[in-house]
Amino acid sequence: MKLLNWKYILIAIVMLAVGFFTGRWNTDTVESIKYVKGETIHDSIEVPEPYEVKTPANPVLPTKPDTVTLEGGKEYITLKVDTAKIIAEYSAENLYNFNAFDNDTIGTMRIKQTLQYNKMKKFSYDFTPVRKEVIVEKKRVLVPFVEASFNSISGIGLGGGLYVKDVGASVKYIPQYRAYEFGLHYKF
Repeated sequence: MKLLNWKYILIAIVMLAVGFFTGRWNTDTVESIKYVKGETIHDSIEVPEPYEVKTPANPVLPTKPDTVTLEGGKEYITLKVDTAKIIAEYSAENLYNFNAFDNDTIGTMRIKQTLQYNKMKKFSYDFTPVRKEVIVEKKRVLVPFVEASFNSISGIGLGGGLYVKDVGASVKYIPQYRAYEFGLHYKF
């Protein structure tokens, strides 16, 4: 078996250098956006005093029908303010539990409130934020490669090629036979 000539080594080095710089030069940027759910924040807020209280000019009060009998036996049905119902509603403890918002890009906010005696007694919330992650990935369009082979028939082969995305082509030189070998490749 004859030793490789210096020109084959020089060709391999040149091909390697050209492939290296070509591979660094051509890239495609692929950007993807992902929304990641964060940790839930739980908190209760001290209930402030109302900064303004307004009384309506014509309040709507709960009423109930009442029969009024006049002298002479004439009866009228009127509506009378239901004081017991007003007191029951005033002293009732109203609990509210609702979603303020539920959004894929902002997050979820759940609010819990307790109202009694026409005042807010308790206010708490659970907020689960969502943060936006932008992933920028650079994919090489042109991927060069160098190959060397050895087999029992012809000895040594030198070659190289280029992948464009997933499809590639290669050329190999077999010095013992002064022959070229061409190949097609596909990346999975």
